[in-house]
Order: sequence, then structure tokens, then C-alpha cells
Amino acid sequence: MTAALAPGQMLPTLTGLRGFAALAVLFYHIRGGMTGFLPDRVISVLAQGYLAVDLFFVLSGFVLWWTYGKEFRDRGVRAAPHFIVRRFARIFPLHLAVLSAMMLFAAALIVSGRDPGEHYSFAELPAHYLLVQNWGFSDRLAWNDPAWSISTEWAAYLLLAIAGGWLTRLPRGAWSFPLLIIAMAGGLGWWFAATGRASIGDDIPATGLVRCIVEFGIGILLCIWWTAQRERSHGAAIIYATALGLISAAAVLFGVVGSQPAAVPLIMTAVVILALQASTAPRPLLSGRIAIWLGDISYAVYLSHFFLWILFKLFFVDDPERVDPTMILAFTLMTLAAAHFLHIALEVPGRRIAQRVGDRLLAAPRTIVAAGHSES
Repeated sequence: MTAALAPGQMLPTLTGLRGFAALAVLFYHIRGGMTGFLPDRVISVLAQGYLAVDLFFVLSGFVLWWTYGKEFRDRGVRAAPHFIVRRFARIFPLHLAVLSAMMLFAAALIVSGRDPGEHYSFAELPAHYLLVQNWGFSDRLAWNDPAWSISTEWAAYLLLAIAGGWLTRLPRGAWSFPLLIIAMAGGLGWWFAATGRASIGDDIPATGLVRCIVEFGIGILLCIWWTAQRERSHGAAIIYATALGLISAAAVLFGVVGSQPAAVPLIMTAVVILALQASTAPRPLLSGRIAIWLGDISYAVYLSHFFLWILFKLFFVDDPERVDPTMILAFTLMTLAAAHFLHIALEVPGRRIAQRVGDRLLAAPRTIVAAGHSES
């Protein structure tokens, strides 16, 4: 049996892991500019950076249940309004700011007589502002491409708000959850194969929502299972054996069955399990200042880098396919600096303001009811 952890207690390795995952997505999007100086095999590795999104989905499911699971257990569906306010405050302020900047950029192109192209479709803009663009309302990625995953997570949040109370009644058997996770991943792989898609990144507008909900759900189940196993006398052995088992199952699904979409969620789940165990060590992995800082600004890095790369190429790059290494470094440092500024000057203050406004709106009906009782 290991030392008890308080619900919502910081798990530093997860924070650091999130930061490096955001960098993986950044390099995935700018890899085309590095073909002039990096070997093809390195470019091929960077081309797998999109899989960091799958890690984000599993991490998000785990962290949200780690943070709000007790509230759902205690209050059931009554916890949903508070949960939605917190999630809205977390993702919308920065999303709205970056999207509005892109809208002004597209408008400037039009004013200057240039065609912004189909990527900046003003007809689709309302769906992007509401973060529902990847709910089947579009057949392509547009505007801020990485925001597709935030759109699907927003849907997952709403589903969790509805189902959170029910999830608290699920059993916590040592082996039932790993088997369920494997079944969910296998089902996802079957669905991809049945629809003629070989990669988990294929046709994101059509597959991204299902991909997110399954992996987000796996993250929730992992949190319920992991917290239960930590309380067992041989919990650590069960946890490490499960991580090894998931990796083995992923190898079979990918190497034998040939289903990458089924293997990816299992690999990411195993990575999160190992990160969780590292978080509880006396000296947690990825818990240094730089790693935690990267984790703290990861959302800003993720949401801003795509637009910043567009602007960087426009002003500083002659050939987008042959960018000088020093320029790549300059862009990376510029993005980190911009993300830091966005985090402290917009993301955090915007979250606090949105939370205060949301809390007041939630409190208003209770105030009215209380006033009515006092007058009767």
C-alpha cells in the first residue's frame, strides 16, 4: 500500500508530460520547414507528433476525474453546473482571443485585396467560436486547426457533466478496467477499419469526436482504477503489470492485427500510468521548473503555435520548405515567449473572470429563491 493522495493533488509528472506533448504537436506542424536540414527519418518521427493529441485526451479524462470525481460522487448531477463553468473558464477565453486574432488577420487580407482562401471561411466562423466545429458541422479543418481537439473535448466535458454521477457507481476491480480499456480501444480500431481508415489521424472532421470521447473515457476509467489499486497491498505490482500488459496488447493489435487506431490509446494509457507512478516517487520525473513551466503554458502553446507559424512564415521566411535552423529555433523560442505572455496576461485572468461571472450566474437563482422564501 502506498501513501494516500488527496483528490486533486498536483501530479507533477503529468504537468511536465503535457508540456512536452504540446511541443510535439508544434514540431509536427512545422516539420515541413525542416526538410532542408533534417534527415528523412527524423522528419518521419516528427510526423508522429499528432499522436500527442491522443495523449492529451487520455490525460484530460484522468485529470478531470482526479479533480472533480469526488464532487460527482457527493453531488451527482448537481455537480454539473459548477463543472461546466470551470471548464468553460479554462478553455474559452484563450480560444476566443486566438480565433479573434485570426479573424482580424483574414479580414486584413481581404482589405488588402488578397483572397484568404477556403481555410478562413467566415460562414463557418460561428461554429468555431462556439467550439462545435468538429461535431460534424464541417468536412474539413479550418481557421485554427489544432482547436479541433478542443472542440471535441468540449463535447466530452458536456457528456461527463451528464454522466458523471453514473460513473461513480462503476466497479473498481483490479483486472476488469484494463480489460474494458482494451475492449474500448479494440472497438475504436474496429470502427476505423469498418469505415476504411487506417490511421487514427485520418479524416479528423469525421473521426475526431469519436476518437476523443473514447480516449477521454479511457482516462476517466484509468483514474477510477488507478486510485483504487494504489490502496491495495500489492497495488504497485498490479499497476506496473497492467502497463506492461497494455503495451503488449498494443503490440499485438498493431503488429499482428495491423490496427494502429486500436494500439494508440493503449500505448498512451500505459504512458500515463508510468507518468502517474513517476509522479508519486520521492523525486518525481519531469518536476523541474522548466518542465512544470512548459506544462503550465502548454495550452497557450497548443492554441497559438499554428497561427504564429503562419505569421512567422509570412514575415520572415522565403521558402516554407527550407527554413534555416536558426529560424526554427527563433520561432520555437518566440512561441514559448508568446505562450508565456498569453498564459499570464490572458489565460489566467480570463479564467478567473469567467469563473466569477459563472459563479454569480449559478448563485443568482438561489438568491432569488431565498428572497422569495423570506418574503412569504
